Amino acid sequence: MKIAVCGKGGVGKTTISGLLCRTLGSKGIPVLAIDGDPNPNLALTLGLDPRAAMPKALTSKLLEVYEKEDGKKYAKLNSPLSEVMDTYGIKTDDNVTLLAVGQPEHAATGCMCGIHTTVREIIHTALEESEQVTLLDLEASLEQMKRGTSKYVDVLLCVVEPYYRSMEAVARFQRLGTELEIKNIVAVANKVKNAEDEEAIRQFCTQTNLPVIAVIPFDATIAEADKSGSLDINAIDHSPALKAINNLADSLMKNYCI
Repeated sequence: MKIAVCGKGGVGKTTISGLLCRTLGSKGIPVLAIDGDPNPNLALTLGLDPRAAMPKALTSKLLEVYEKEDGKKYAKLNSPLSEVMDTYGIKTDDNVTLLAVGQPEHAATGCMCGIHTTVREIIHTALEESEQVTLLDLEASLEQMKRGTSKYVDVLLCVVEPYYRSMEAVARFQRLGTELEIKNIVAVANKVKNAEDEEAIRQFCTQTNLPVIAVIPFDATIAEADKSGSLDINAIDHSPALKAINNLADSLMKNYCI
């Protein structure tokens, strides 16, 4: 199963991505987590020490470009996925291997088109070579959707909060996901404080034909645990939000594991 997690900035998609990876990993399921944000934070949500070395940034040098008979140029990984994971990945204690696009080293150095293509081909290769769960935490921008970074995923998980701008952003992700022919595009309602919040999200998602597969309550314990930098999962052991994410993990494995 290959998952991309999207949503407006600040809706909690990286927190959900990290805890979803750790929850699946704790069930004995190997997970490949890809931080697709040039301003990376997924490592901390996965519980890695902020003082520790972060994953080696992915590079477009991992790609081989070739031309087909139709004259179009294509790119593919020039190394096996397992080798990429060994060279560029960092393993966590929760059965998760983290890859990251890496942050720009300097300003005014141009676009990151090659990196987007690299991530897309890693997911494509994972579909062909790996049975493990792969999760891509997208940046808040629509750029990765425009460049087709999540083209080969099985599920586009749209994280949405109960306010208009968040819901509008999800509608845009949904539209582009449909154009990429992603088969399963679903919503996760996050930071829900009451029945009115949930109803607002469900009404919007009904209008856009977007199934809501999980409702995650607002939970101050996660924000508190996050203050130290690295998210200590033991500090949120009885968290209602973590319980909801655990149920989400079970639902994904049951309904979308291919």
